[in-house]
Amino acid sequence: MKFFQRGAIRGDIVTLLIAGLALVGLLAYAALSGVELPLWPSLAVMAVNLFAAGRLAWTVLKSKKRL
Repeated sequence: MKFFQRGAIRGDIVTLLIAGLALVGLLAYAALSGVELPLWPSLAVMAVNLFAAGRLAWTVLKSKKRL
């Protein structure tokens, strides 16, 4: 079964939005509490953002080649 989603809300965009909200939450936590930003959650959020951005670029390139 082939499925081509044409909507603006795709899984990779939702992943970027959620990871962006997590990054904003970490920065707000660090700013409001006055403590340093925790290392491992920051690295996890960064990894998710990089993965999601790469996947988004890959799907855009793949869809442009398909058209």
